[in-house]
Amino acid sequence: MKEADIIREFFNKRTINLMILLCAGWTLLYTDRTTLYPLLSVIGEKFSLSGTQLGTITSSYFLVYVAMQIPSGMLGDRIGKKRLLTAMYAISGFALLCFGLFTGNYVMMIFLMALHGFGAGAYYPSAYGIMLKTVAPQARATAAAIVNLGMSFGLIIGLATSGPIYLYTRSYGGIFTVLGIITVFMALIYYKALPETDDLAPDEKSSDGKSRIIGLSSHRSNNEITFDELKKTSSFPIAEVLKNKNLMLINLAQFCALYGYWVAVTWGAAFFQKERGIGMELAGLFVAIAGISAIMPSLISGRISDRIGRKKMALLLFPLGALTIFLMAYMHSTLAIISALIAYGIFGKSSWDPIAIAWTGDHAAAMNKDALGTAVGVFNFSGMMSAVVAPMVSGFIRDLTGSLVSAFYVAAIISLLGLFFVSMVDEKPEF
Repeated sequence: MKEADIIREFFNKRTINLMILLCAGWTLLYTDRTTLYPLLSVIGEKFSLSGTQLGTITSSYFLVYVAMQIPSGMLGDRIGKKRLLTAMYAISGFALLCFGLFTGNYVMMIFLMALHGFGAGAYYPSAYGIMLKTVAPQARATAAAIVNLGMSFGLIIGLATSGPIYLYTRSYGGIFTVLGIITVFMALIYYKALPETDDLAPDEKSSDGKSRIIGLSSHRSNNEITFDELKKTSSFPIAEVLKNKNLMLINLAQFCALYGYWVAVTWGAAFFQKERGIGMELAGLFVAIAGISAIMPSLISGRISDRIGRKKMALLLFPLGALTIFLMAYMHSTLAIISALIAYGIFGKSSWDPIAIAWTGDHAAAMNKDALGTAVGVFNFSGMMSAVVAPMVSGFIRDLTGSLVSAFYVAAIISLLGLFFVSMVDEKPEF
């Protein structure tokens, strides 16, 4: 099938609207998340915190966020992804609102950041579970890349604006209060606008008279599930996911890719401020450069992998991504640092993500087409474990050595390890 035919067949108006909604959700969640990072140095000075203690604030979010991935994937498969996504998104916004109101208490900040992670933790498996059930395999990487654009947009907004807004208002609590209100409002939009992809449509009947689940794609013949079939698959195949060699290798590679990413994102602004002499108003923007440069490459890499295969692209991206993380800390000149950040946006995590999601969908659907939500939850759990580990480990390295340079070098080595894992993944699943 030609590319134009794929777009016409699998990306109808309703599907495109869904991709835009899911992309917007990521934009806001990443803005919520990354707004904190340029402000870590301010919070550290206010509370006289060590690097490890600062890392604990971000890790508290990710610890709960990661813990929610598998349960929310399974729960979304059972009660409906829209219902779960909407409720948890509202909790995320409420926690962020309270975080802005209680910024004077360090312990309360940790608790509320963890609650924020609890609410946000359902978005990944729910959103991508909806996407994978909606879009045909031939277009999954392209669809994932569209949704993933929200990560880059949110990264840019959060990192580039929080520092200047703080310098203007001298209040970081107000920033989070406003973001919390917007996030709760977004949950209401999802309640009204997201389609019920998991619901049964009683008026749609098969030739044998059984009700069928109706999704969004115009291509339905291979995706319909009878109510009787749904009842038979109500048990969650998490054990099958964990035993699948290809899925586990992809998950390990995702951990490696995201470890380097979270070191760069969480500590990049502080590193550029303290060790490269870049002002607070520009340090966050420097890290955001990686998000800006990632927008087009992430779309292109997903489309190329749909055409030539996931593995070839993965084998190219991992060594180049690791090299760019090393260069972020090795280089001292402003131009060289900017070049390394641009290169990371092109070859790093954002370009790997749509390939990894589509690859996970390929192997999960071949194993059990009703396991997509659970498989995506396990996948994101594996990757986001790095977000729990990376901030604290990097903070500890800074406390130990007095510099974050070694933390970036460790991140580059771990990212390079992902090359080993993807080299052992089968390109196509065995049926």
